[in-house]
Amino acid sequence: MGSGSEEAESRRVVDNPERQRYEVLVDGELAGSAAYQRAGQLVVFTSTEVEVRFEGQGLGGELVRRALDGIRRSGTPVLPLCPFVQQWMSRHPDYHDLDYRRPESHVSD
Repeated sequence: MGSGSEEAESRRVVDNPERQRYEVLVDGELAGSAAYQRAGQLVVFTSTEVEVRFEGQGLGGELVRRALDGIRRSGTPVLPLCPFVQQWMSRHPDYHDLDYRRPESHVSD
């Protein structure tokens, strides 16, 4: 039907704060979501789901990456209770700084 770049352009990740979730849309259709709760100055990810017919396309990872990128811009730490988000973050060291549970450095001069 189209080139790979057209397929990538048909994917969008949006924050839906009314439903407390980030959503990944493919051609305008809901393909998956990452549910969260705001707890003070913290975002707690509770579950991530991708619709069966969209599995195997990397949408879960893209959803988490883009959600975390948006959260990073706000400067809010993340508590990844969702196993998928937790595993994804553990495999991507450039996102470790967002994890609320990360050990703080106690190095001093």
